[in-house]
Amino acid sequence: MTFMAKISRFLQAATSPVKKELVFFVLVFLMLIQQPIEWLFLSHEDTWLCIWKFVQGLIIELGVVYTATALVSRCGRKWFKGVMYSFFWMLMSVTYFLVLNFDMCISQQTLTVMVETTSQESGEFIDTYMFTAESLWSYAIDLAVAALIIVAECRRNAVKRALRRCLNRRWLKGIVGACSCLGVLLMLTCYTTLAFCNNSQYVGRWREFFPHDSLDPFSQTLHAVNSLRAYANDVDYAVEVARKVYKTHPSVTESEPLTVVYVLGESYNKHHAGIYGYGLNTTPNMAREQKNGNLFVFTDVVNFENFTSTMEKNTFCLNSVSNDEYWFDYPNFTTVFKRAGYDVWMWDIQRTFMERRMFTITVNAYVYQPELMKLSYTETNKEKLNLDGELVNDFKANARFTNKFNLVVFHLIGQHVSYDYRYPPSRAHFTADSIKRNEDYMDREHKETVAYYDNATRYNDEVINRIIDTIRDKNAVLVYMSDHGEEVYDYRNHRGRNMSYYPTPESLKYQNQSPFVVWCSDRYIELHPEVVERIKASVDRPYMTDVVGHLLLTLG
Repeated sequence: MTFMAKISRFLQAATSPVKKELVFFVLVFLMLIQQPIEWLFLSHEDTWLCIWKFVQGLIIELGVVYTATALVSRCGRKWFKGVMYSFFWMLMSVTYFLVLNFDMCISQQTLTVMVETTSQESGEFIDTYMFTAESLWSYAIDLAVAALIIVAECRRNAVKRALRRCLNRRWLKGIVGACSCLGVLLMLTCYTTLAFCNNSQYVGRWREFFPHDSLDPFSQTLHAVNSLRAYANDVDYAVEVARKVYKTHPSVTESEPLTVVYVLGESYNKHHAGIYGYGLNTTPNMAREQKNGNLFVFTDVVNFENFTSTMEKNTFCLNSVSNDEYWFDYPNFTTVFKRAGYDVWMWDIQRTFMERRMFTITVNAYVYQPELMKLSYTETNKEKLNLDGELVNDFKANARFTNKFNLVVFHLIGQHVSYDYRYPPSRAHFTADSIKRNEDYMDREHKETVAYYDNATRYNDEVINRIIDTIRDKNAVLVYMSDHGEEVYDYRNHRGRNMSYYPTPESLKYQNQSPFVVWCSDRYIELHPEVVERIKASVDRPYMTDVVGHLLLTLG
């Protein structure tokens, strides 16, 4: 037998699983094809590269489907086929839910949210998203596909009989066999190289060759799981960097006692802040401090992402995203402060500190990694709290300054998700009638939601003022910013955040522009007139929040 004859025979044999389980092969392929197709219709600068990645994604998907089909054919058990159908149907269902609601796919970020989310946040998520119009559409698709699977499997023999002549043609069997083998080969290459990506930097490089948005949901899931593993290694690198800080000798040039406060907000849309020109008086305390000359409002500040975990790591560490620096290669500013002789107080309402917590690359896995805690903080909050005001009260009750230099970090819940849960009922200043909007989609329910958000924003202003009151008589400086913004029906019938390769200018305006203020006490202004003049001169300069740590080092 000649070499070519052997190849032909091999390819003919390779089509056997597809011929035997044709219905399964076709339906699973269709269940997974939505993501590669969506990639094709995204806006890309390089059209030909986009098409090539689309073809590449289809070939990898073909490898996935062929492998699954071969397993089903080999097993020959109905229950096993049912399990495989259920698995791929579930991946499809999750994908449609994410795409329709958030313009997201299955990713490391998706799994991170699932790991980080508490039971209370899960309940809020369900209230917010489970019964949206987009969610109902995804459920309808799920049910239609489930019905199609049942009908097609019941009629599988009829389908095979109808296609028997076509399936027996040697040239077609050769093409199917060749494409399937190519798919398996490219799939194994994709997965093998992914397995060797041991940190987020390598994962990023892998994505250049295999953009995860162009892959099928199964491949995206493998990418997401491996990313969590790789990002967990990032934490180990970060610990090693923190150790190196203690081989250095940073010093404080300040002669008088000094308190530096960093307040990290949550989901704050700056265009709902009175100090940025919003129509409602949502920031009366900040406005008063600005009028008195103590508060400086920065006008052109952006967050490079709209995702809390990524933002927090890159704002706590002293890297620069615009310089392609990775957060785990640079120390946390709290570590440097502590090594320099500061007491560092970390009060975080979003902390989830469970005994059996798996230290992945979630934000808390980094911020509260045991060794990093020892190297970076003097004390942290212990109680689980619900409102930001309670966080400030807890700090006042438990923090006792004994050092001349103190860094205080507050991480607030701010205006996160269920806005009406973010402030006490007694602090409700606005109602649906306060929202003077007349767009077609702005019904009373939407106006009520906006009022909830504005009440949460005003309560946030009160919380910041209470923090300021704790340091008003000291030589002290405070920096406040939010991790990202939040759409609240500002220009379209949508609220929340979504991630997109090519976001619109409007979505960036409301999701990525950040409120950013610096407050200085009278004593700080008296002692540091040159610093205050530099702050005044900087309020209109473009600034990105990933380098806020450098600002804090300067102020401290």
